Order: sequence, then structure tokens, then C-alpha cells
Amino acid sequence: MFQNKKILYSVLSILIILFVVILILRPTKDKNQKDFEAILSEGKIAESKELPNLPEDYADHKLMEYSMEEIARILQEKYGKNIDNPAAQIAMIEELMKDLPKLYPNDWVKVLNQILGYAFPNKALELLRMSESLYNYNRFREANMSKVGLMSDEARREMMWKERYRLFGEKADEIWAMEKKMTVIGDTLKRIQESPPGNLDAKLSNYAKTLKDQFGKDYPRLMENKRQQLTEGFMVSVQKDLKVLSFGERKSALREIRQTMGMDQAALNRWDALEEEREKAWQNQQKYSAKRNQLSTKKGGMTAEDEKELDAMRKQLFGEEAEIIKNEEASGYFRASEERTYGVN
Repeated sequence: MFQNKKILYSVLSILIILFVVILILRPTKDKNQKDFEAILSEGKIAESKELPNLPEDYADHKLMEYSMEEIARILQEKYGKNIDNPAAQIAMIEELMKDLPKLYPNDWVKVLNQILGYAFPNKALELLRMSESLYNYNRFREANMSKVGLMSDEARREMMWKERYRLFGEKADEIWAMEKKMTVIGDTLKRIQESPPGNLDAKLSNYAKTLKDQFGKDYPRLMENKRQQLTEGFMVSVQKDLKVLSFGERKSALREIRQTMGMDQAALNRWDALEEEREKAWQNQQKYSAKRNQLSTKKGGMTAEDEKELDAMRKQLFGEEAEIIKNEEASGYFRASEERTYGVN
């Protein structure tokens, strides 16, 4: 009997200790989270007031240089037309949350509530809920930063999207719509890069179709703003294909890529001329590098005559850049060690 009681007391003691440990280690809400909950539970927003005129030079200054009323007026101007769009809401809230904690470290959530109430009284509570979700999401990211770095791309995406849906619901798809599109494009480029050399036309066609499928009616605007970036992204992914081509074949392939990406005739001609210059520069660099290696590996090292010969060759091949290259080499940097990325450098 005594033995059974002893065992029972031991089990109860262990359970009590475990319970205490759980209480100590469980995540606790910080002051900002409590402020969000308090304001949202009360359901009160800042009293509406007449806002000042829009500052004429607000684009040239930081948002936080203005009063709360002026900030509210600026937000109306910047985000008012798209305030029903979750992505626009997040962009606005991020702008506010960037500096408010620095200016009002003890009560920035209350200040945020005031500004949102002044700017958009009919949506203030909705925007504050969105702000709370964004704050909690940022805390989640910070808490899992080290863990995320060790995860695969797929596992990381799955974890982040699970948390986004938990906090933002279906709005997450709208908030991170651009990220989703760019993820699809990035995955397409990765598959192209990992594929064996060959079928460059098919790879280009696949990439162009992916861009159009992802952006639809926004495709022309996207290309207007991101054409060079997206073109270079494809060129980087097909380096194995470009490397095995002769200069003439490669120049033709690069022109076709740029043409497919929507560059006009004048731009294509400029790029053709630049490719000629790049090829000549790389050929000169290889020629010079071979000579420098030949002289520097001689038994006993380079003589004064060798140095003069190398100086003359630098001036002949590189002109005004010769002295710059000489100084670079003196500091231990050699351009020939750079990896060439066809179509980019």
C-alpha cells in the first residue's frame, strides 16, 4: 500500500513539474499584441476629424516627419483608390509599422489606430485587424528565422503559406499574389537550368508562355517595367546552351531571346553591337591573361623587360583601362578569374 502511494506521489510530482515547465516555456503575448487585442475588443476607432490639405512636398519627405493628421491625409492620397485591395492595405500598414515603433515605442499600436481612424474611418477596424495579423506574421518569421534557413525551398514555402492562411485567410492569396507568380517563374527557370543543353527554342517558348500565363492582361505592363530583369533571368538559366555555341551562333541566339522578350529593332541592334564589344573585350582579356601567365611562371619570375612587354600589351589591348588593370593586379584582383555570363557581361 505504502509503495503504491509512493509511486502515485512520484507520478503526480512529475506531472506538476511538466505543467510548470509548459507554463514557463509557452509563448507569451507581448505588449503590442495585448494592445491590438484590447483595441479590437473595444471596437473603438479614433473620432473622425477634418484633415489638413495634402502637403505639397510630401513625396520628398519621410512619412513620419508629419503630424498624425497629415499622415492620414497622405495615406488617403496614396492608397485611397485601392484601399479595398488587401495587397494595398498591407503595403500601407508596412509603411506605417516601419517607423511608428521607433517614434512611439510604448504605444505605437494606439497611434496606428488613430491614424487609420483619421484616414479611413469606415475601414479602420478591418485595417487594424490586418495590422494585428501582419504583426503576428512578422513575429512568426523572426522566431523561425534560423529554422527556415535549414529547410528546403518546398518545406519553407509550405510552412510560410500555412501561417499566412492561418492569419489572413483567403486574403493571403491576394496579398502575396506577386510572390506566387514569381515562384512559378522561378521554378520554371530552375527546371530550364537543370535540363541538359539543347532545344533552346523550346526553352524560350516555355518561358515566354509561363510569363504570359502568370500575368495575363498585366503582361505588357510587366514587360515594360521588368523586361531586362526577366530577359537576363532566362539568359542565366541557359548558360550551358549558350556556352557550346560559336560566337556567331550565340549572338543570333541572344538576339532571338531579346526579340521574343519584346525588344524593338533599335534595341536589338544596340545589343548586337554591345555583344561584339563584349566578345572583343573577353578575347583580349584571355589573350592578355595567357601572356601574363606565361611570363609570371617563368623560372626566376618576370624580368624588367617582361614587365615592359606586359605594359605594352595592356596599353595595346585595353587603352585607357590599362593602368586601372595594372593597379587591380597589384592589389591581387585579376579580371580573367571572373566567370563570364553570356548575354550579361
